[in-house]
Amino acid sequence: MLEIRLGIAGTAKNTGKTTATAAIMEELRARGVDFFLTSIGYDGENIDNVTGLPKPKLRVEPGDVVATAEKCLKVSTAGLSLLQATNIQTPLGRIHVARVTASGLVVTAGPNKSTEVRELAGILTRLGPGATIFDGALNRIAPMVETDGFILATGASRTPDIPRLAQETGVIWRLSTLPAVPRAVALAEKNLTQVTLLDADLDEIKTWPLSSLLTERDVDQVLAEPMAKYSYLYVPGVVGERAMKALADRLAEKPRPFLLAFADPVKLLVSGNPVTYYELLEAVERGGAVAGVVKRVPLLAVTINPFYPEYRVESKAYKPAFVDFVRLQVAVRNSVKVPVYNVVKEGAKGLVDIILANARRWENPDAMTF
Repeated sequence: MLEIRLGIAGTAKNTGKTTATAAIMEELRARGVDFFLTSIGYDGENIDNVTGLPKPKLRVEPGDVVATAEKCLKVSTAGLSLLQATNIQTPLGRIHVARVTASGLVVTAGPNKSTEVRELAGILTRLGPGATIFDGALNRIAPMVETDGFILATGASRTPDIPRLAQETGVIWRLSTLPAVPRAVALAEKNLTQVTLLDADLDEIKTWPLSSLLTERDVDQVLAEPMAKYSYLYVPGVVGERAMKALADRLAEKPRPFLLAFADPVKLLVSGNPVTYYELLEAVERGGAVAGVVKRVPLLAVTINPFYPEYRVESKAYKPAFVDFVRLQVAVRNSVKVPVYNVVKEGAKGLVDIILANARRWENPDAMTF
């Protein structure tokens, strides 16, 4: 019996995230693998708020388990039987866990804080083995640090500029696959909540009353402290784009070797424009720092969608448009070293193979039955 906590993140509206999620659910059902469906934040409107084009919802079948906010239960067309009311509150009400009793559509709205995602994941884990699916988006990806890995849904709706889209996807892959720093497990066990300088034995040298580095002043405070060759500079929060530039500039002036340890790659993905941020990170490493993470949250695969809503001046409305799929597929595949799929054409068999390959054994003595 296996379990995995899976994130599915869309880079923009209409990039095919919902389609990919639905295809994964269908393939899991076909294999007899249970899953628990929820969301990070709210996702599931009938009409896209920006373009006015129809937006698909997720169809669920009897036996599926969903976790969603109370108000969403009322507007979902599927038959749902309440299993548990949690204490997690959202703008749409308390999150409830329910089992599907009749086929239909469901609207998902879940927690948007890491602590709440962890709490809900724990509740779902106790229901039994399977895949817990967190449907989300790149602009609210921070709580996905609680997952075992994520699938990125991108496409022309993000930008119809294929080289630019491929470059961004490649950078997201690179940021998400930074190596773990040496002794990452021991560093994680220290549960540090402030920016901390540690020696090679992980003894604390100095801490600052900061969880993130956001300004040039923050960087100057940290770099004023002498750093030995194998020192760790641990940042539990984000290093903002402005601070990363200051760090790159200071190290260009005075290189010094040390380990720049981020809590996880998700902190990097929310810190600024991915392409600009990665360029700054490369500059920091040229200055002697070696970047790594304490907890890895790998990008497992990419799905691509050639569709994008094109605004037509003559009609003052959005109309469906498409980029060349072959060019898009080749460009993205050349930019990443993970599988790239179009689930509309290929289905989700390959995706589910990857998901199950990254699952772990389910062992929970506190399992609940209903």
